[in-house]
Amino acid sequence: MIRCVCLVDRRDNALRLVQVRHRNKMYFPGGKLEQGEGLKAALIREVKEELQLELKEEDIEYIGSVTGPAYPQPNEKTELHGFRTTFPINWSEIEIAAEITHIDWVNMDDHQRIAPAVLNWIEQYET
Repeated sequence: MIRCVCLVDRRDNALRLVQVRHRNKMYFPGGKLEQGEGLKAALIREVKEELQLELKEEDIEYIGSVTGPAYPQPNEKTELHGFRTTFPINWSEIEIAAEITHIDWVNMDDHQRIAPAVLNWIEQYET
């Protein structure tokens, strides 16, 4: 099981998703927990690495968790722990970094572009 944290931001029927180099599907900003790392600490580290976004523990709140197929590892499962910020993010000021190559609002009905575990998230929390 791959344990991940993710930043969830929704606008109307779209979610803010990122694309990593050499991958076709998009998923939430965030990433894998490191050994002994707490969920909030992992999210703070990941969004700093990927989006250059500085968050503090009091800036984020837990939404929920889902399990689903890991992408692009076909025989693995991933556990997504989702958080939202307590303030609106100014996405025009975000600078993508690390392995992120693209960030976009993706319509939740665009299943071809969305990673399987994110589709599970949509089914459980966004409908």
